Amino acid sequence: MDQKAQEERLDSYYSLNRLHLQFSFWTSLAALIVGLVILVIGICLLFNGFNGISGQLVTIGGVLTQFIGAGFFYLYSKNLKQLNIFYDKLIRHQDTTYAMGLAVHQLPEDRRPDVLETVISMLLTRNEPKSEPMSPELAKIYADAMQARREGKV
Repeated sequence: MDQKAQEERLDSYYSLNRLHLQFSFWTSLAALIVGLVILVIGICLLFNGFNGISGQLVTIGGVLTQFIGAGFFYLYSKNLKQLNIFYDKLIRHQDTTYAMGLAVHQLPEDRRPDVLETVISMLLTRNEPKSEPMSPELAKIYADAMQARREGKV
């Protein structure tokens, strides 16, 4: 799959998830507003002398709807956090694919080993806490080991 198609798929995935999150947000807000309106109506009924079961049920219904709306917002915040985590992983995967594609297909033959060593070094250390990057010697050892494995020497 070419780069443009990957970008379009990633953008469509992100747009779809944003649409779902917006729907979730507005549904949560609507539930809270409806719950608040029902709660205010129930309180007004109780203050106007409707102390019977209907006033009490309306007030209880408003409180329950408020809790449901709060639960919707809680789920919305969790979904938003998961979307950001997953989207970051997709971006990292896309960046890795681009880097490897550029290193293998776009560079002159004499520069490929050095660039591949650098890419491998960056890939190995990008999930670790920020510290010194992998030394060129270690990257070379790792690249040599991977080359030996591909050639069947190890």
